[in-house]
Amino acid sequence: MELFFIELGEKIEQAVEKDVKKILKKIGKEKIYSVALVTDSDCITLFLAINTYEYMKKEDARNLKENSDWYSKEEIEKIKEGSISLSKWIPDEWGYSDGKHSELNKVSKLLFEKEAADSEEYAKHKDLFFETVTSAFKHLIEAKVFGENSDEITYFISMSDDERTPDLQDYSAKLLNSESVYEKFHEEVLRENEFWENKYSNS
Repeated sequence: MELFFIELGEKIEQAVEKDVKKILKKIGKEKIYSVALVTDSDCITLFLAINTYEYMKKEDARNLKENSDWYSKEEIEKIKEGSISLSKWIPDEWGYSDGKHSELNKVSKLLFEKEAADSEEYAKHKDLFFETVTSAFKHLIEAKVFGENSDEITYFISMSDDERTPDLQDYSAKLLNSESVYEKFHEEVLRENEFWENKYSNS
């Protein structure tokens, strides 16, 4: 199993390098603020999510327009001024991804096949999966494959629809970013979580 994950790390790096070139062409002159590698609770899928300030603002404006009655005037002001975003740290709502026919999708097929061959054995090695993804991500960041302003980007690993997601995002962000970038991310996520908790408790 260890050999599988060593080879997996190399495949992830190669896949992301190829996929990100296509994504950067779509992004054009928009400014990237975050990149995430996203998996699922079984660790058998992996996709790349990227978002820009421009797409985030457009998505927040669309959300406000469609759901204006749900937000108070104070909340609308906070969203408009940018102190709160409705989608900033939610990769599933970001604007750019590698897509169904990507190189990373081939990696997901390998993961699915490995898990299907022996699900119990695969489940025992989830720590190795996350170590592999984190290490590959670090190498890609150091190689500046996400652009020349890579030091200004926030990186983290996420998991779709799982209660462990907040802890995973926070822990991986701490490993993958400078202290100052991590602290900003941590504070913003706490603030946005508080916003949503208050929102749902009062609705």
